[in-house]
Amino acid sequence: MKKLLFIYAFLLILSDSFAQAEYHTPFRWDIGMHYARPKNYGFGLGIYTEPKYLINDNVSVGMRIEGTVLGRLKVNNSGESGGSLGWVSSFLAISDYHFGDSHFRPTMGLGLGLFRPTAASYNVGDNYPELARGGKFGISPRFGIDLWHFRLSADYNFIFGQRNLIDGQKIDLNQNHLTIKMGIFFGGGLKKE
Repeated sequence: MKKLLFIYAFLLILSDSFAQAEYHTPFRWDIGMHYARPKNYGFGLGIYTEPKYLINDNVSVGMRIEGTVLGRLKVNNSGESGGSLGWVSSFLAISDYHFGDSHFRPTMGLGLGLFRPTAASYNVGDNYPELARGGKFGISPRFGIDLWHFRLSADYNFIFGQRNLIDGQKIDLNQNHLTIKMGIFFGGGLKKE
C-alpha cells in the first residue's frame, strides 16, 4: 500500500506536465463499498479503490483493487442445509469513458485482469469447510454516474476458468457476480472548483 501511495503522489506532482484534460484535474482516486449479487443466488459485500489518470476530459485509465465476500445458503429437497462462503479479490487494469464536461457525468468502461476467487463449502454437521483457491483471468464491463465527487456504478465480474480441486474432484467455483458500488473520489473534478 505504501508503494501505491508513493506512486500516486509522484504522478500527482508530475500531472501538470503530462495532463491533456482541459476542464478536469488529471488524477483521481475512487474509494467505496459495494453490494454484490453472485450468479444464481446469495449476496455479498465488499470494498474497492481505483486510482486513475485522465488522458483527456473524457477518457481515464487506471487500476482497480477490490475485495468481496460472497455468501450462499441452500436447503435441498431432503431438508439438509448447506452453503458456501466465498471471497474474491481482484487487481484489474481499467478504462472509463466519461460523457460530458459538467458535475453530472455518465460513464461506461471495462476492466480486465486477475481475479482470485476462493470458496468454502459446508454442510450441516461438517467440522471444517472444504476450500478451493486459484488465480483466474477475468473481465468487468461497467457503467455508472459521477455527481460532483460521488460515484454510483454497476460492474459485472466475469471470471474465466473457475475450476479447482476439492478432494480430487473438479468443481466450478462460480464466483461471477454483479456489484453495485457507492463511493467518493478525490481529484478528477472541474479545475475551476
